[in-house]
Amino acid sequence: MKNISIIALFGALALVSTPQTSHACFDTYLFMQGRGMVYPHRMLAFDGAGEYSIYDLRGGEPDQFVGNLNVYYGIAERVSIQGVLSSSEKERTRFGFDEWGARAVYGVIGQYRGIYNLDFILECHTATDGSSSQLEFSTPNIWQVKKYTLVAHPVAAFGREAKLLLRGHGGAFYLMPGGALVGLGAEYESAQSSSSLGKRLVKGEYGTSLFAGFQASRFFYLQNELIKGWGAGADRGDVGFAVTLKALLPN
Repeated sequence: MKNISIIALFGALALVSTPQTSHACFDTYLFMQGRGMVYPHRMLAFDGAGEYSIYDLRGGEPDQFVGNLNVYYGIAERVSIQGVLSSSEKERTRFGFDEWGARAVYGVIGQYRGIYNLDFILECHTATDGSSSQLEFSTPNIWQVKKYTLVAHPVAAFGREAKLLLRGHGGAFYLMPGGALVGLGAEYESAQSSSSLGKRLVKGEYGTSLFAGFQASRFFYLQNELIKGWGAGADRGDVGFAVTLKALLPN
């Protein structure tokens, strides 16, 4: 009960600070399973995500919203796939699904010496009208020692209109005694924490995040993320809040 109260406090602080998850930095549910980024074999999962961001606290620019729907499936012990239908970043009144994407995750190294996981991820995003597309390669490195999880996730992205982009994110997480996961993340133009097709949710080149997640029941997992952008473009605000509700259908 104490840990649930802590999660509620994080959520309240995020809302008060003004808000964000369509492309969350981290899928913290998988950290609680003691594995890499591969979903368990034959598990089917769905989630709905929403991001809300404020670029200018003085109201000079309109607030933005992003949302998406995801489906995940573990097709083998070391392979899982993901499909996504999403809305690109736009004002709330203009919300509408206009992008789709797909992801494949392969577990290269699993639980090496009981602590290290290395995965390979291939991901694509495409506008529904075919006007733009992006392909991403990434290699998340995850170390799990007792109740601590450390992540380093470099990303290389190619776009139809863009040259090679190098970016990434990292984080440190702690699994609390009652089962809640809390952590801190940092990113540089991270593809996973932004809108698709190179349009970052926060305008700053850098970002820091506060995460809180917990298993709400056997079949549901909730994750919150409070984000602050830094660097060019973030001097007037650039804060966001993300929430993801995941439905789990294990075999």
